[in-house]
Amino acid sequence: MTTTSTLTNLRPVGSPDLQAGRPRTVYRANTEPVPPTAYPQGLALVVDLRRGDEVARVPHPLRETPGYRQVPMFDPSVPESGAAAVTLEDQYTDWAERHAAGIADALRAVAGADGDVLVCCSAGKDRTGIVAALLAWHWGASIPAVAEDYAASAAGLVERFAAERAASDDPEATAVAQRCVPEIMRTVLERVEARWGSVDAYLRWLGLSEAEIAAL
Repeated sequence: MTTTSTLTNLRPVGSPDLQAGRPRTVYRANTEPVPPTAYPQGLALVVDLRRGDEVARVPHPLRETPGYRQVPMFDPSVPESGAAAVTLEDQYTDWAERHAAGIADALRAVAGADGDVLVCCSAGKDRTGIVAALLAWHWGASIPAVAEDYAASAAGLVERFAAERAASDDPEATAVAQRCVPEIMRTVLERVEARWGSVDAYLRWLGLSEAEIAAL
């Protein structure tokens, strides 16, 4: 795999001003074979949401740092979404329950960090997008603002997604999985709100304590 020098989908979670004045910054990113210098310096925690096989295929550049943690969002003991969850809206909604334990583990890791944090997966769009959306929503961003932040990943993934479609046996299905527009996350968060009432109510349903929610 070709090594590059920059990460195309690295940025702070939320809008540019959302984390202003907070004691730490939480970043989101894709994972590529880049040098460690491509990342913000002084990270206290790296939360890698990828499965073990993904980590083995593309080891994280910060894997040797003290703060690196593999926190897979997908529980391998839980069957994946059924045929009914075709769209990303339906898949993400399904993940909110199916992979609740992994989401909770990731958020607990962020809550317990003493310093800047990086949350990442493969493209930095789907699993990272869910965790980032919950954090930004909890911090007070509106659902439309969170949805726009989710869609901001599209610009940095153009070349990666084009290469994936070119190599795919089913380019049409790959393109569906690559969708990255505000409507996706807006729909998912509206469904979470309709079912649980609020983002913090959902975090409590995940099992996070009041202290952990406050620490986020």
